[in-house]
Amino acid sequence: MKKLIPILLVPAFLLGVYFAYQSGLIGQLSDYDELVETMRSSGVRGPLICIAVQIAQVIVFPIPGEVTQIAAGYVFGAWAGFFYSWIGIMLGSALAYTFARMVGRPVVQKIIGGKRLEKIDNVLDTGKGKSALFLLFLLPGMPKDSLSFGVGLTDFRMGEFIILSGLGRAPALLVSTMIGSQVQERDYTSIAITVIVAGLAIGAAYLYEKRRSSP
Repeated sequence: MKKLIPILLVPAFLLGVYFAYQSGLIGQLSDYDELVETMRSSGVRGPLICIAVQIAQVIVFPIPGEVTQIAAGYVFGAWAGFFYSWIGIMLGSALAYTFARMVGRPVVQKIIGGKRLEKIDNVLDTGKGKSALFLLFLLPGMPKDSLSFGVGLTDFRMGEFIILSGLGRAPALLVSTMIGSQVQERDYTSIAITVIVAGLAIGAAYLYEKRRSSP
């Protein structure tokens, strides 16, 4: 039965991605204005749609996370948008981690690429793997979604992965939803201040963790 699971999961994953492309779903989720309108007009289902969108953007790489997160802040406000987005991202990350665990390295290598997977291995396969994982999720611009798949092939337990990735993702995620909220209020001065303060805070956290984990 265990051998059948990867055989069933891989076609299901590929079909899901294919359907997302062919149906135009990826284009819709990448379109900021359309995404805002969809969440805003969905009433009580809006938060659920927001969570589902965040799950999708973790699993389907081409969907830009920053767009979905800023849209969440615009529609729900900074803190509610952060909360819904964080739940969705953590669920998506857990799904990616579990999927990788079940299908194994050859499949994951085809999904995220051999070179990227090798880099993930090199960074995490050290005595400072936990600090490295936290920093990778903390720093903007890191391939966090493919990283969620890669971690599923390591010795990291699910609980460790969720805690470290959740804490690492939180600052940049909050900044995105704050920017979305400030865009809604047309408070462009606050947007600039938020970006600067966030950059300084993330830089300070990076230096602190780097120094703490150094021999």
